[in-house]
Amino acid sequence: MERAGLIVATKGKTAMVRLQRHVSCAGCGRCGGLLGSAERRDLIVEVDNTIGAAVGQRVVVESDDRQVIFISFMLYMVPLAALVAGILLWPLLARSLSLGGNQDLFAVGAGFLLMALVFAGIKKWDRRVKESGRYRPVITGLAEDAAGEE
Repeated sequence: MERAGLIVATKGKTAMVRLQRHVSCAGCGRCGGLLGSAERRDLIVEVDNTIGAAVGQRVVVESDDRQVIFISFMLYMVPLAALVAGILLWPLLARSLSLGGNQDLFAVGAGFLLMALVFAGIKKWDRRVKESGRYRPVITGLAEDAAGEE
């Protein structure tokens, strides 16, 4: 995946790049949408500055598509699977513990609890990944025009 952006800060071999949100994301209203300020609509991303670009330069930022899909899977599908697993496994656990009555509300609570635990695990994993730089996008060159920024 390739995007164009503007370097707003540098630190050693990394840079902070302002990327405009994709057209399909820009108008949803979740983070400012069309009516919000430009700062809220744009993303600030930490990237590897392999070419030594300076603050104020427009650059092309590239990330591996497989890594983007994997991270999306980890952030969306794994917590959803934990929620469903908690809901489906609670009745089995309740039967084995000989808990009577309607256990539906407890099943939902178990699903949300398991999902919260998975989110805590993902947050811990995210810290390690950020330190390693393994999934960090890379600046591959200078941008020639503003057309590639959408």
